[in-house]
Amino acid sequence: MLFDPGLTNVLRDSIPGLGDIFLIITEFGSELVFIGILLTLYWAVNKKEAILATYLLIFAFIANYWLKIVIARERPPVSNWYPGTDAPNYSTPSGHSQFSASLYGWFTTRVRKWWMALVAVVLTGLVGISRIYLGVHFLGDVLLGWGIGIITVIAFVYLENPMREFFSRYRQEYLLMGLVIIGFLMTFIAFLLPQPPNDNFGAVGGFTIGLALGLILENRFVGFSVEVPEGGRTKLVLRVIIGFILVFGVMLGLAPILPTEEIWLRTLRYILVAVTGVFVWPAIFKSINL
Repeated sequence: MLFDPGLTNVLRDSIPGLGDIFLIITEFGSELVFIGILLTLYWAVNKKEAILATYLLIFAFIANYWLKIVIARERPPVSNWYPGTDAPNYSTPSGHSQFSASLYGWFTTRVRKWWMALVAVVLTGLVGISRIYLGVHFLGDVLLGWGIGIITVIAFVYLENPMREFFSRYRQEYLLMGLVIIGFLMTFIAFLLPQPPNDNFGAVGGFTIGLALGLILENRFVGFSVEVPEGGRTKLVLRVIIGFILVFGVMLGLAPILPTEEIWLRTLRYILVAVTGVFVWPAIFKSINL
């Protein structure tokens, strides 16, 4: 039952005609939506919380990668996949389910409001169901992904203060350079292991490097604070909208030059995306008082 691809047909027969809707829903467990959420939080809501949530998500990506390598379970038959789906890596655990449970669950522990808990449960649940409905995951993949995501949140809650105390002994620049090294190692591993999971890991390595470099540059040369600028919240909205245009313009605009198929070129593209979002755009909006 847990790894029976027939469950996809049961779902489609029970709630027919929702394939295109689930194609949209499943994106709430994708890197594009996560980047958008984290950048919005970073630019306009709470800078430190955005950085901490990003660290949690990077950890989740690393855990998912290695679990997929170790388990190495193939996905359901391609004949089951709903048209328009793309699933290049291994099946177990479901990354979309794990990342959704991790990030939205983490937000629940920080916001501590009933509506945030409701949003987290609904989004995480729908994302997991979408993976089965679209035919790219088994039920067992989704359940394992949810479980690992919940465990990740619990671990971060209990380890946050001890880790803060430990890292406070070292200069932030040194810690961020360590993160750069981790990003390079992630990319190098992806290069050495030409297996399906490489599709995600090269991008995560690049984003990790870019995040660390961007934070070093932002701390040294910008140092912006998230506050309502003169002119009200309209400026914050513009900050987010223009920032999205800039960041996703870099991501999509450089795709033909730095294509996904080449690990190192994909890594470079995500480095530029992260540096643009974390350093370049904050430097611009601070200088123009946006």
